[in-house]
Amino acid sequence: MNNIQIKICGVKDIEIANHSIMCGASFLGFVFYENSRRNISINECAEILNEIEGRINTVAVTVNPTRSELDLYSKMKFTHLQLHGNESLKEVGEISKNYDFKIIKSFSISSEFDLAEIESYCPHIEHILLDSEQINNIPGGTGKTFNWKIIKNFYPNKSYFLSGGLNSTNILEALQLKKTKYFDVSSGVENSEGIKDEKLISEFISKVKKAS
Repeated sequence: MNNIQIKICGVKDIEIANHSIMCGASFLGFVFYENSRRNISINECAEILNEIEGRINTVAVTVNPTRSELDLYSKMKFTHLQLHGNESLKEVGEISKNYDFKIIKSFSISSEFDLAEIESYCPHIEHILLDSEQINNIPGGTGKTFNWKIIKNFYPNKSYFLSGGLNSTNILEALQLKKTKYFDVSSGVENSEGIKDEKLISEFISKVKKAS
């Protein structure tokens, strides 16, 4: 499977942003969620976006964003908006209608039942993101994978990111599924929670390139 797309999520500084771009990442995710160790301030993120504009896809990762927050993100230089909360179909449709973002909608997966609602969101979004189950009601960044057998017969109308617990140890197994060309990594390229590691990013992306 060629043209693999890697998203490094939870970027907090320009050094990691530049290193990820140099290694060949396709997306950078910036987390706006105060309960996350990967949370970044608007001002810090704006500085990074100004420096990397036009070099990579940039994603505002949000959890149930308010209208005022969406208005703010829309003024920044993001190419994508990730909805990582429990945003309803109606809410996602309204965001798609009122803003120019390319939308990534995440879904927590623990059984095939969780896949049933996804198709209805597809007309309003650019990509799906399949993540592992939430822990302590905190979305994403758990470092845990979900059972990939669940998506064996999953063929949505939109491309999707495989997320949740990916790292340099299991990415080859994920690639061998041949289910998607989009992969989202966060905790798997950190040396401690919320702190990205350049060596781990290099190793992860290098493995993907060699395998694809």
